[in-house]
Amino acid sequence: MTDQPNPEALQETTAYERALQAEPKLAAVVRVVDALCVLVRPTDRLCHGCVWETIVKPLVSPLIGWGRGYPSKPASDPDPDNPSGLRIISGSEMLAAYEAAQVTRTPATTDTEKWLRTPEAYDAFTDMLLDRLERADPANGHGIGRHEKVTR
Repeated sequence: MTDQPNPEALQETTAYERALQAEPKLAAVVRVVDALCVLVRPTDRLCHGCVWETIVKPLVSPLIGWGRGYPSKPASDPDPDNPSGLRIISGSEMLAAYEAAQVTRTPATTDTEKWLRTPEAYDAFTDMLLDRLERADPANGHGIGRHEKVTR
């Protein structure tokens, strides 16, 4: 008796491959994840959550999911009166910023482009990467880099 493929896993793989074919820039993110997974040593720190938040998510978000289609924001000069860059905004300011961003968003004119902007596409692609990172995590704590043991 042979094992039958899991239909859900097959569907996820198909969606993952569809995303890679539709957006070639995603292949570079896959290569980064593959390199990190291969190069990590048992004594290193490669917290999969830290890698996700600091490396993978910022690279993937403009390419697939809700963040796709928006142009890059121009860099702003530091404000000497507000060095943290944080400010409180009202709901109406937030709505106005959203509406202004929608005007500059590239329209989704094909079914594939529309699909690339869905949570389904985002999850199908990122779940595969997160699984690889989690399996490569040597469980030496948070962070990325050499694991330094403290000797006393």
